[in-house]
Amino acid sequence: MPSLKLPRYFQRLTPAVLLVSAFLSTVSNAAELTDLYQARVAAGQSQPQWQKQALQDVLVKLTGGEAVFAQPGIADALKNSGQFVVQFQQVQQDGQPQLLVTLDGQKITRLLQSLQIPVWGPRRPDVLLWLTERPVEAPQFVISPEHPLRKALLQQAGRYGLSLQFPLYDETDSALVNEAASWGGDWALLQQASGRYQATEVYNLLFDQLTDASGLVQFRLTWQQLVDGGVQSKELLNADAMALAQQFCAELAVAQASRYAVRISASGDTAAGSLQLTFDGVSSLSDLVALRQLFSSMLTVRDHQLTQYQAGQAVLQLQLAASPDEFYRALSLVKELTPQPDAVAPEAVSADTGTGEPATEAPAAENPVTSPVQSSGELTDAEAAMEAALAGGQTDPAVAAESTLPLSAGQNSASAALVISSRYLFRRQ
Repeated sequence: MPSLKLPRYFQRLTPAVLLVSAFLSTVSNAAELTDLYQARVAAGQSQPQWQKQALQDVLVKLTGGEAVFAQPGIADALKNSGQFVVQFQQVQQDGQPQLLVTLDGQKITRLLQSLQIPVWGPRRPDVLLWLTERPVEAPQFVISPEHPLRKALLQQAGRYGLSLQFPLYDETDSALVNEAASWGGDWALLQQASGRYQATEVYNLLFDQLTDASGLVQFRLTWQQLVDGGVQSKELLNADAMALAQQFCAELAVAQASRYAVRISASGDTAAGSLQLTFDGVSSLSDLVALRQLFSSMLTVRDHQLTQYQAGQAVLQLQLAASPDEFYRALSLVKELTPQPDAVAPEAVSADTGTGEPATEAPAAENPVTSPVQSSGELTDAEAAMEAALAGGQTDPAVAAESTLPLSAGQNSASAALVISSRYLFRRQ
């Protein structure tokens, strides 16, 4: 993961602006894990036991499941899991003593990279769950956060690093969809009610129980998802109702990891190439800091450099650490960026010539730039142009609202086409 390279003009910032940039580094979205390399394990185990458990828990979040343990290289690492532990401390959870263990993220990522195991980064799709149960005859929404199944789903989500949310079930929701519509799988109404939550994926969960001829009780969790205009569904059965939460979250994690986990190329490998992207809405120095921090946190980006700037528009050159498809798939989870229709950038100062010639059109993903990113410590012409523009009080140019390309309400990432663009609107969250 690249560190944020601060050009020379950053070193001349006022203390107030430095404070802003420090604050930005602590801000995260709901779908960005802040504990990706942390694990809570039961106290009272031997040191080798809790160290192994902590590494296993982190590997599950990084890869999407337990299948990674079958890899020979992983088995060897688990035998020496202590080398990955950075620190630990005693904590309490539900009255039980635990250890909060922090592991070395860079070392674990290098391990997975060397074994060519895809790594699932910290940004995770927001998943909206409509949860309805039928205890007797009439179905009802599971509204209480204390409902055992709802709590179990969130607990398992933490284990796999999933970002789950539930509707508010308030007057706005009830005006659009009711329990009967949810139980009946009325996706026209569910889509309409889901739009306000801006989730990447939407699931309809139906919980009830069955009794066979012998009197054996089985709990059933049926999940539904709208994919390509059709409803996909699956029934999960278990005598333990809470085990259904584990089954659902395990399957969801595997599906999401298969879509968003990336194979990181070796350092110095330029096969992944590079891209030049244009960003509108970068109207302040703190905007630029926030934008570059986004790419510093992405596993698919090895390096990035500002190459052009004018009137609230910045152009960055990105050296990729994965394929362009993997990069754009990861980029689709960045809420601060909205793809725009490709267009010729406005007149800008070129990093190569320093002239005011019009900028060339940013290349599309089908034709990525393959030249390496320059990482000089000198103040580039583009950085000087930005410094001058900000000093002159230039503001963000207006961007037409209809030019954005958002997902339609309730559309799932599993069915949405991968959006490839060379131009994005940046809005800080």
